Amino acid sequence: MGKRIEINEKIAGVRERASRTGGVNASVAPVRGITLNSKHGARVSKTFKGLTLGFQNLNSVVRGRWSSGNMNLNLSKSGFTFSTKGLFGTYNILRPKRSSATIGGIQVRGTAGMIFSLIGVILNLGWMLVSFTIGLLKFGVTAIVRLIPIALWLIQLAWNLMLLSGSFLIYLFTDFPRQLFGKKV
Repeated sequence: MGKRIEINEKIAGVRERASRTGGVNASVAPVRGITLNSKHGARVSKTFKGLTLGFQNLNSVVRGRWSSGNMNLNLSKSGFTFSTKGLFGTYNILRPKRSSATIGGIQVRGTAGMIFSLIGVILNLGWMLVSFTIGLLKFGVTAIVRLIPIALWLIQLAWNLMLLSGSFLIYLFTDFPRQLFGKKV
């Protein structure tokens, strides 16, 4: 696990950066979409709904970032990757060794990042499963509590309809003929 050390400050429109691995550089963005960097040269780019197209030192730049909930879709020149956020960092589903995690303020990548971020994703999935189960139980109890009075009312309605039908049949076969023919008993 390597510790990442860097200084990243913006002073008077100029971003100054010093890191252990990348060295020292400064950048300025005079206009939106144009960046001048002391180490990486000039970059011209335009972003359209998550897709960034541009040029940096006469090389094309293609990058896309889209997310929905905890799932992310990233596009680069090397292809697409899917990643998901976990408790400790981001787990890359298609290229797991590109995952990253932050433990105690230290960012780890590679195999260690993959393991820690996968543990975080599994913990998140476990929590989501527990929350879903509790929600399902609450829904079931609520449905039962609300459906029991409706079911009892329907049973009572069916019973009353049967009594009404029986009374109508008795009237139709015994009382109606007596009234029709005028015979009194």
